Amino acid sequence: PEPICDICGTAIGAPGTCIGCQYKSPPFDKMLSACVFEGLLKDIIHKFKYNNATLYKKPLAGLVYDMLLHTGIRPDMITFVPLHWTRMISRGYNQTALIARELAGYMGLDMRYDVIHKTRRTLSQVGLKRTDRMSNLRNVFISNGVNGKSVMVVDDVITTARTAHEISRSLKRAGASYVIFVSVGRIIR
Repeated sequence: PEPICDICGTAIGAPGTCIGCQYKSPPFDKMLSACVFEGLLKDIIHKFKYNNATLYKKPLAGLVYDMLLHTGIRPDMITFVPLHWTRMISRGYNQTALIARELAGYMGLDMRYDVIHKTRRTLSQVGLKRTDRMSNLRNVFISNGVNGKSVMVVDDVITTARTAHEISRSLKRAGASYVIFVSVGRIIR
């Protein structure tokens, strides 16, 4: 497998840190993804996210747990990427919260539902151009209750990492000492 950046998880030519992270460190301290978002995993996540197939929450959390098992990472708490309340009502559940709850159980850690809040409704990031993704999520998250804590944030899929940047920035403003952003899938470009 191709080496990945120690900070952001982007595929790079040699072990170490990518040029982007060397030039300007992201607001998160570590980003890890269990799998590449393609094939069967892509199909499963789409069914889980859009077709009420919540039975996949345990195996998807298991993939993340297996990835974390030998890293030595033990945050103070686990939380998730929040949905705006309107999207939560229309979908009926937050898929990342379901994965995070299972992962917290596997790891024996505190699961927190009240850490990150989405302050306004945004367009779906799916299908947006990179520049639109950046402005779509700017200053949309607020965080609390993390002062001096290490926080693991769970997402289903990382595409451009814009959500990770914005949430991590919010957590750091709220006093988080360390932010680990994890996902089941990652789009590799």
